[in-house]
Amino acid sequence: MPPYITSKLQQDGLNRLGFPAKKTMRLAQQLYEGVVIPGEGSVGLITYMRTDSTRISPIAIKETRNFIKEEYGENYLPETPNYYKNKNSAQDAHEAIRPTSILRTPENLKNVIDRDLYRLYKLIYERFLASQMSPAIISQKSIIIKGINGENEFIFPITISRYKFDGFTKVYKIGKEDKISLPDLKRDDKLILKDLKPEQHFTQPPPRYSDASLVKVLEESGIGRPSTYAPTIATLENRYYIYREGRQLIPTDLGKIVNKLLTKNFENIINESFTAEMEENLDKIAEAKLDWVEMLKEFYSEFKKTMENAHKNIEKIEDFRKGEPTDEVCEKCGAPMVKKLGRFGYFLACSNFPECRNAKPLPIADCPVPGCNGKIVLRTSKKRRKKFYACTNYPDCKYMTWEKPLAEKCPKCGYYLAYSKKGKKLFKKCTNPDCDFIVEVKEEEEKSNEVA
Repeated sequence: MPPYITSKLQQDGLNRLGFPAKKTMRLAQQLYEGVVIPGEGSVGLITYMRTDSTRISPIAIKETRNFIKEEYGENYLPETPNYYKNKNSAQDAHEAIRPTSILRTPENLKNVIDRDLYRLYKLIYERFLASQMSPAIISQKSIIIKGINGENEFIFPITISRYKFDGFTKVYKIGKEDKISLPDLKRDDKLILKDLKPEQHFTQPPPRYSDASLVKVLEESGIGRPSTYAPTIATLENRYYIYREGRQLIPTDLGKIVNKLLTKNFENIINESFTAEMEENLDKIAEAKLDWVEMLKEFYSEFKKTMENAHKNIEKIEDFRKGEPTDEVCEKCGAPMVKKLGRFGYFLACSNFPECRNAKPLPIADCPVPGCNGKIVLRTSKKRRKKFYACTNYPDCKYMTWEKPLAEKCPKCGYYLAYSKKGKKLFKKCTNPDCDFIVEVKEEEEKSNEVA
């Protein structure tokens, strides 16, 4: 269990604490620069937080080993210090992220520093402490049950894990121990089938990226440095190429268009292999193994040709913002409304712009309230910036829902349908509370039904 490097800290910051990468790095910066401790003044609680090295100073190792022996006993102290190998591309200017003193325990700081600072410090402290402790010893017991139905044979494997010695997991948990127990069976024992619950499972599309999974891909692909992971995600958000939905990072229409334009016209540059190779060449230049002038000459000759071709052929982003004709009519001047792409997605705007500046959200479906001729549109709450769907006739019609509507009516009652999730499965269900229509949605159908 190596101590934290930047990428792993950002991943665990989200997975264990729910912090986006930007917040994790902001809090880590505060812990590094110094936090006011009563009686001590401003104290830097952790080492530098932008690093891809797992190296630990000998002084810190000695202090930590003495602490483990005194607090946990010799069983938790390995005979020799634990050292961890760096990846080949790692820069060793800074050691791993660790507390500046193992004697400054999280418990001593719990009521002294802010809650989020405490939680991140505790995560860093426990990971570092665990990195110098003895490994855990786990015993596993497995049973394989074979069932035969005519000519068909079915295999049901069961494996149970138990800790014989908790080791480093005493301070840094990595999973839950199985609580169930297995019966004492022998080979070829016959079992009685009590119940069989057949379930049908459909292949699920890959989940959206989160901060943690995106940082992991960037690290594994050799793209960027520890200092660039969080700013990269922040830039995508600030330019509204992506937005957050829970922990997921969702691409916007603007992001998809920009990505399409760049990958189409700069395919030799907008790819993983180019970025990773450039990072490698920069490392070689820093190590005086590559001449930077020759590298730039080689790069620029091809880049200049690519830029000239792109300048002639690339579509302007304004072309996507001119708008598509719709059947809607502007209620202010009577001109046709067009569907336009803005920073926050598609919307309806008057084609008589700039003389008429009327604009409104894109209607998704008819309002299901009897007697209301309004439309359902996407709105965002002011305080939490959370998305919901409401009627355009508000406040006369107060209909709203958190569920994503579809421009499709229920075949049983005529109300519009909405997406609904149950576990990992996605369904289309009727929004009429008196109607029981519901049907499972396949991946391909979900994509074709997506609304702006």
